[in-house]
Amino acid sequence: MYYIRVAFAFLAGLICGILNVVGVLGLAIGIGVFILTYLLFRYGIKSISESIKDTRKFYMTGIFSYFLIWYVIWVLFFNLIWMA
Repeated sequence: MYYIRVAFAFLAGLICGILNVVGVLGLAIGIGVFILTYLLFRYGIKSISESIKDTRKFYMTGIFSYFLIWYVIWVLFFNLIWMA
């Protein structure tokens, strides 16, 4: 779950940076992708949802890393592409 969430964070940051998204819209995209990963783990991948009994793990595993990586990639790509 952790590594999949990190990959989605990289993807969300890349999308926000390349599309020149700023402000609340970027935050909405980041939170939206995080919710999509929750839905993926909870309802999409049956082997993960059957093996985890604690429902808090679905949304707490990798939450800090997700938002940190998403924000760093967003700022990095935004600055590399649009501030040059």
